[in-house]
Amino acid sequence: MRRALLAGLLVLIVLLPALAVASPRTDQTPSPITITPVNPLPGSQTADRTPTIKATLSDTAGSVYAGSIVLYIDSLNCTGFQGFSATATSVTCAVPSILALKNGLHNVTVSAYDTGGNFGTFTWNFTINPNATGPGAPVFSISAQTILLYLGVAAGVAGAVFFGYILYLRQTTRFAFRKYFATHPVQRSYLVLYIPCAAAVVFLIVGLDYVTGTPGLPFYALDLVFIGAIFVALTAFGIDSRYQLARLRLYERAFAQFLFEMADAMRGGLDPAKSIVELSKTQTNILAKPLRIAADGIRIGRPFEAVLEDMARPIRSALISRYAALIAEATTVGGDTATVIYRAAKDMDDFVKIEQERANQLTLPVAVIYISFGVLMAVLFALLFIAPTLGTLNIGFLTPGSSALKGSAAPSIPRLTVSELHERFFELTIINSIGTGAIIGAFTEGRVRYGILHGLALVAATTVLFLFIFP
Repeated sequence: MRRALLAGLLVLIVLLPALAVASPRTDQTPSPITITPVNPLPGSQTADRTPTIKATLSDTAGSVYAGSIVLYIDSLNCTGFQGFSATATSVTCAVPSILALKNGLHNVTVSAYDTGGNFGTFTWNFTINPNATGPGAPVFSISAQTILLYLGVAAGVAGAVFFGYILYLRQTTRFAFRKYFATHPVQRSYLVLYIPCAAAVVFLIVGLDYVTGTPGLPFYALDLVFIGAIFVALTAFGIDSRYQLARLRLYERAFAQFLFEMADAMRGGLDPAKSIVELSKTQTNILAKPLRIAADGIRIGRPFEAVLEDMARPIRSALISRYAALIAEATTVGGDTATVIYRAAKDMDDFVKIEQERANQLTLPVAVIYISFGVLMAVLFALLFIAPTLGTLNIGFLTPGSSALKGSAAPSIPRLTVSELHERFFELTIINSIGTGAIIGAFTEGRVRYGILHGLALVAATTVLFLFIFP
């Protein structure tokens, strides 16, 4: 019995050092080397998926050897990364975007030797949370209520100054809003662009505050806030742009018809000024109001040339302004003015028909752009469907100084989760939708603003497909 106890005690003495080495250590080792995490702090949460890992080192027995410092994120050795730097007092590693960390808990381990051969290590963890606030998301450190309060105070001060100035004008110049807006109409851009953009900023502030302060929301909640802000800011402007374009085409067709009727009236014995007065009594199309204003100008004695130019100016059509100037010059020079006006009307009518035919012919290329966008969506969804069966992706060869460049096997990087792929494809497709709409506007009408509605339609279709049909 005594021999058995002695044998067991001997075995225990032999195994104790091995057990001590095999036990995992998650705290700072009893060593002269002290390792202190700086960023991210132990147990903290951050929304940044490419954080800069940083720790400081100190040594009471000598100096830390910088070449011995090793930094691990989970099981990935970051020592060879381009963003890695180490000195005797600190170590820093910027996680590259190609190796962005996935959501969840991550461990960081820093180890080093000093010049005396002493070894020190320290392990801490942090969490990647897309809804986290604080050091990982300093943009949202100010609450939406505070920002809205500041905006409200600023608007109140601006309103008080404005109405004080209006009161001063009333006392000194008998200012009246009705009289002012009769001569200074409100610009459409204020109603369809500036005010909606201000509303979109308020919507964005409130939405970001809600998303970043409410845990458990879907991964695409932040994207939906930005999409909603885009729709608030651009929908009215996009609709107004298309409306103004259609209205401009109506004005051009009506003006060409007006020139034909004016030429016929002059052939019947009327001069240009009287023809405008007579035609204003019968016109019922979109040009009726400008013609009545022009006829009133003729009745009070204004020159025909000035009246015609004033009628064309508010329409803001380069085509109408060009032919109005031509007619005014022809009536000033004299001669067979009726024939000149008729030929100008025929030329303008042909130009309008060519524009209409060109617009009809561009329908097919626009449809092809939409079809190509649909093909792209189909490819992305096919990739999402096969994503769960994909293996891990070895990208160690992309890192300068990695072991893959030295002939050894590169570290295997875990693949993105299906939800992360879904989110990235969703964001890229939203950007592509806006760009496609801009291309359609520039391609069909020569201006990007005419493609805003196309872009919004593609964004809406992308959102519905990604979030509801193929979630």
